[in-house]
Amino acid sequence: MPKRTNQYSPSPVRQSDFAITQKARAAALEKAEGERAQKRLENDALLDVNANKWRYDSQR
Repeated sequence: MPKRTNQYSPSPVRQSDFAITQKARAAALEKAEGERAQKRLENDALLDVNANKWRYDSQR
């Protein structure tokens, strides 16, 4: 009778590590996106919509 070799699926530890890594990446991405959004809001508040540099003088 031939010997059967057991085929193992990837260990649950590796799958768990992968899931933890993915969650950490997603959390870091979400945090970075929030920080960028906050920075955009702060920088947009500093813009002067009536600034002269945005007006073009007509040269007649």
